[in-house]
Amino acid sequence: VLTEKDGEGRYESLGDISVTVNKTTILNKDPTREDVDAELRKRAAALGADAVVLVRYGTVGIGAISWGSLDGKGRAIAFRK
Repeated sequence: VLTEKDGEGRYESLGDISVTVNKTTILNKDPTREDVDAELRKRAAALGADAVVLVRYGTVGIGAISWGSLDGKGRAIAFRK
């Protein structure tokens, strides 16, 4: 589960996570929210999370080491049993 909403406190927070997806060459496609979602899911799974809530996205920009990037942040959570 990945949502921009809060889980209304029915969970244990495993920590805030953030990712950046880079476009490494001018020929690669621009990063998308779907790319960021996939990375957030991977990071959350590594923590043993069931979901990511409070997801927020940055803007695509060009940096010194990439042709564009998109940031994403959220909170990895485990639902209470």
